[in-house]
Amino acid sequence: MKSLIGLLNKQSRACNFVWNFCNDRQKDALRFGRRWHTGFDLNKLTQGSSKELGLHSGTINAVCEQYAKSRAQKKRPFLRYRGKKNLGWVPLKGRELKREGDAFRFAGNTFRVFNSRPLPEGKIKDGTNFSRDSRGNWFLNIAIEVDATAANARAPVRGVGIDLGLKDFATLSTGEKIEAQRIYRGMEQALAAAQRAHKKRRVRAIHAKIANCRGVYWILCKRVFV
Repeated sequence: MKSLIGLLNKQSRACNFVWNFCNDRQKDALRFGRRWHTGFDLNKLTQGSSKELGLHSGTINAVCEQYAKSRAQKKRPFLRYRGKKNLGWVPLKGRELKREGDAFRFAGNTFRVFNSRPLPEGKIKDGTNFSRDSRGNWFLNIAIEVDATAANARAPVRGVGIDLGLKDFATLSTGEKIEAQRIYRGMEQALAAAQRAHKKRRVRAIHAKIANCRGVYWILCKRVFV
């Protein structure tokens, strides 16, 4: 997606603008004692802004709906504003993303991506989005509806007890111990040196590496416990 990085950066800024607009309208509702806005209300308030913002109408709707959903989940009257410090994010409606072989088509643009894992067949759902990490790399995260029937479910081979601890991450009833991964220990000196030298790009790279290690470790743990 390197050729479309500039477009995604621009669209992520527009998504932040929509999010902040929703936040402003929510504060207006609080100020004047009105009913709190739902995702449907916010969609009506942003209707017709697609061309001016340079965003697909489905993306604008997805931002509004996610704002209302996040506010309800956090049980807060309003949320934080999104700005330059927030990682890039461009949500989209699942029906708007079309497969073209190993590439994907969205809003008149073809996105050629590197698949981190084979993508199963199924309907692409809402919740699909483009996201940017701290190093400026963009990823396409796809939510797919998969038919989870009893025939496809993996039957358990045997039961095992799990005891979570501090010294070891977990001890199984079989006697096996899973060592706790000290993700920060190996990189904390490099991170401290980069921060003292004010090397912002290096700091972002180290933080991204730590996040990746944490994600891989969590996936491995899920495979062990499932």
